[in-house]
Amino acid sequence: MAVTSRAVTHEQKQMRRADLLKVAMAGFADTSYDDLSMAAIAAEAGVAKGTLYLYFRSKEEMFLALYEEELARWFQELDAALEHNRRGASFDGIVQLMSDSLHGRAAFLRLIAILHTVLERNVDRVTALRFKTNLREHVLRTGALLEACLPFLKTGQGADLLLKINALVIGFEHLAEPSSVVRDVLREPDMALFRINLTEQLLGTLRILLMGLAYEAKYRNER
Repeated sequence: MAVTSRAVTHEQKQMRRADLLKVAMAGFADTSYDDLSMAAIAAEAGVAKGTLYLYFRSKEEMFLALYEEELARWFQELDAALEHNRRGASFDGIVQLMSDSLHGRAAFLRLIAILHTVLERNVDRVTALRFKTNLREHVLRTGALLEACLPFLKTGQGADLLLKINALVIGFEHLAEPSSVVRDVLREPDMALFRINLTEQLLGTLRILLMGLAYEAKYRNER
């Protein structure tokens, strides 16, 4: 995808920024973060490498912007589904909803896995504060919707549940996507224990977590 004409107006610059992010996401679809360089992204976009740095001060900042876009889309879809089910939902309903919302978002899951260890490591305070502020608003809003769907959740537990889901995604994504050497080792018959399917493990653990929270609420109410 070549980006050719010079961006002059604010609108043109915003469109150029969006085009550059599309090129980066296309590259990330079949290349690891470590192997995808700013030079390669610039070449694919048909611009000088220095042009990228007019829009993003670092590779980390560029991919943090990609993550923010994917995150906003995920929250939007999840919120719409939760709004539809806010009069009450079963464990399995919420687990299935989560499964549906994550389906087809492989890049998003990969970005979550490197958010804390890579993407947040080389951004300035202004960028970090803006990102965390927006994330907080998303988490609190969606957490409140989860609490409306699952009455056994106390105020604040919806947001906490989302943070736990985030931690589960990070952990299981790392286990499900090992290095090429380890992937080859895991093909050995007696290594089946370590072959992780992210979706199955994530949703199974989420179901157990929800059951535990429901039991805790019931026990609390019976005391």
